[in-house]
Amino acid sequence: MGAYMWVSIVVLEYCFEKDAKRDLNMGLRLTLILTAALSLNACATVDLTEVTAPRAEASAKVADVNVVQRAASKLYAAFTNRGFVAKDSRKKMRSAARVLLKGLEDKSASSDTSSYASLATDPVLVLSDIRIASSHVEQTTKAAEVYLAMAPGEKSLRKELTSLEKALIASREASVVFEEALIKTSGEAKAMDFSSYRQSVNELRDVTNAFGDRVRESQMTRVAQFN
Repeated sequence: MGAYMWVSIVVLEYCFEKDAKRDLNMGLRLTLILTAALSLNACATVDLTEVTAPRAEASAKVADVNVVQRAASKLYAAFTNRGFVAKDSRKKMRSAARVLLKGLEDKSASSDTSSYASLATDPVLVLSDIRIASSHVEQTTKAAEVYLAMAPGEKSLRKELTSLEKALIASREASVVFEEALIKTSGEAKAMDFSSYRQSVNELRDVTNAFGDRVRESQMTRVAQFN
């Protein structure tokens, strides 16, 4: 910006020399040149302030929601928007999570009536939806694994655990729905894509368990410090 300022000053000098016939005195020339320089400098300061502030605010917002929470939120949004699962109460989700984290079956995790399965007519479309669902589950699992490996031991992972629990329940519910839809449209649920999806859900369960273990260890450490 300094170079730009001096170029502007030189241009002003040139204009004064060209129009010397106007007989402006030297004091007026210096006043105008200094005014132009100060104006340019002031504009530069304002521009930098206006650009820096929004960037700082944006960075802070991104830091508030990390990669695990974003991946889990995208999974849940995709599953509900596509009709794989129905939006459910927080109390039911957490109750089902306690069962699923232990690797047990829980029929209450699925909807009483599956509108997706009832509307399914083509197994090809069902398998296409299963592949889409698998992609979200795998992305969430990978994000969680990397985040857990890099997170400092003292960092609280409670928010991440809550997001993963919600994603896990949605994934498990979708598994039941997909099975119903496949049986209805093809007479069986043995497709490779469906088997891969169920394996992906198990892997999401495992990493969610790992987050739960870390949270419990952190709680135990805090309790020990007070004793």
